[in-house]
Amino acid sequence: MKDKNKMAVLYFLLALTTFSLGLAFALSPYPLETIIQLAKAAETAEERAHEQQHNGSNVENGFSPVSPELSKQVTNQSKRVTINLSPQSLIQSGSPLQGNPAAPITIVEFGDFQCEFCGRFAKETEPKINATYIQTGKANMIFKNFVTHGPDSITAAIAAQCANDQDKFWNFYNLLYKNQGGENTGWANTNNMKKFAMQISGLNTQKFNSCLESAKYKSLVDKDNALAISSGFQGTPTFVIEKKDGSKAETLLGAYPFPSFKAIIDKKLSE
Repeated sequence: MKDKNKMAVLYFLLALTTFSLGLAFALSPYPLETIIQLAKAAETAEERAHEQQHNGSNVENGFSPVSPELSKQVTNQSKRVTINLSPQSLIQSGSPLQGNPAAPITIVEFGDFQCEFCGRFAKETEPKINATYIQTGKANMIFKNFVTHGPDSITAAIAAQCANDQDKFWNFYNLLYKNQGGENTGWANTNNMKKFAMQISGLNTQKFNSCLESAKYKSLVDKDNALAISSGFQGTPTFVIEKKDGSKAETLLGAYPFPSFKAIIDKKLSE
């Protein structure tokens, strides 16, 4: 009889725990993907390394963590940075925009052209977001540089901004990720940036080369980096998904698959 009573108590406690967990998720104002993201953001570097060792580069929200050295270096330069991630502010600061500026939702990508996970997002997820939301006027996308992979990343970032001078940023964006090579192996050096530019129809290579050689946008890239570090972002790619007025922003760290973006964007469109 005592055993039966013990079993009954155990079943009751199990049912109560299950109900409580279900209620917590139901009442949470965030989608499940964001809850997972918050847990990921709290991981230590050692935990991330362990996870990547066992899962390889296919971990669902793979990202490249920012080195402590870079964080300290940029933090010293960013003490006077005003954190403003509203779409209007980012566009006015020279950030490339894709889609209708008046779209109700904005996706801000902080990325590095040498980041393999940024490349995965650009090749696998961005086209789906583009077709589903950007081309339909439901969302737009802004790119911000978050240079975390060394000197060639700075060169690529400056080159992309030079392409933006001629409204060719997104052509250059797709071309770089399509041809992405190993980190700092030379694929993103100055000479190769010029060769890539020659492949883009309608781009004036003379103006592009002059812009790149003068490092015209080095200060802009530095400011982008300072903004990312000051905002507390931990790696690339990082995404901020927000309303067009900059409200109700949610952050995703890593190259999440399309369904994760879809869940957050659809939720914001219905709010």
